[in-house]
Amino acid sequence: MAPIGWIDFYWSYAFWMLATFAFYLAVSWCRGSARPASFLLLVAPATVATFSFGQTGFLTSTLMVGGCRFLGSRPILSGIFFGLLSIKPQLGVLVPIALVSARSWMTLAAAGTTVLALVFASSAAFGWSMWSLWLAQLLTHADWAATGQAQQMPTIIANLTFVGLDLPVARVIQIAVAIVVAGIIWACFHRGPTNLASSALLVGTFLATPYAFVYDMPMVTNAILAVIRDDKQRHRRMSMPEALILLSLLFLPVVMMETWRPRAARSIPLILMFGLILWRIFGNRLGNARPETTAGIRQEEMGQI
Repeated sequence: MAPIGWIDFYWSYAFWMLATFAFYLAVSWCRGSARPASFLLLVAPATVATFSFGQTGFLTSTLMVGGCRFLGSRPILSGIFFGLLSIKPQLGVLVPIALVSARSWMTLAAAGTTVLALVFASSAAFGWSMWSLWLAQLLTHADWAATGQAQQMPTIIANLTFVGLDLPVARVIQIAVAIVVAGIIWACFHRGPTNLASSALLVGTFLATPYAFVYDMPMVTNAILAVIRDDKQRHRRMSMPEALILLSLLFLPVVMMETWRPRAARSIPLILMFGLILWRIFGNRLGNARPETTAGIRQEEMGQI
């Protein structure tokens, strides 16, 4: 019979995972979505991986998806979600750029206020000296993860070190990619906080940040569903290459948890998905949709993800 301490731990763990998962489903569910799309939230490999590893994956995905979803309709609530995401600040590196580009000043103010409240609360509980210790260990810990835990990370720097590139070179490439992605996110949100712009933010986060794990990826499932909904709104049929891109990203957590060689190319599905979303925003929409149709779709998708 297990000691009472372990029983308490298992019950606490189960409650934490189920509660955060329920929160994630509540924020991710979209009215009018097809049943298979809603079912995907339950069985997606990212969902299974997060249940396996635990941690804060469902919570941070809830905060990011919720911040994107309420950006157009409930700006203060959106800002609170984004501010709470600062518990893992590396996942919010692109959020300020998106908010400034979209001129979402109320959301930006709410997010900043929430972050300050968390800083003061944590400092009151643990002392201000913890911040200097945190900053001193930040880069060292990120480098350790990129080299020692690379197989569990979908980031550019982890992928490059996994295939043998020196860490300083990989770090420079990661910074360059982050700058490019940040500029693209600015351009996406300059057109407004639309469904596809939010999807670009969700996927672009894993290209821009040097530190993210497989259990942080449930939010990417929402990006996949957003592209599917985009087809439904435009009454178009997805092409085979597009479907393959979505499937490759959907099953990316499975590839990452295996030991076989395709894991070395795990950044490719993210890059392809990011490119597909950009084509939907800047190419396909401008080339194929009439202005009045585009305006109607944009109005319909504001605040959704």
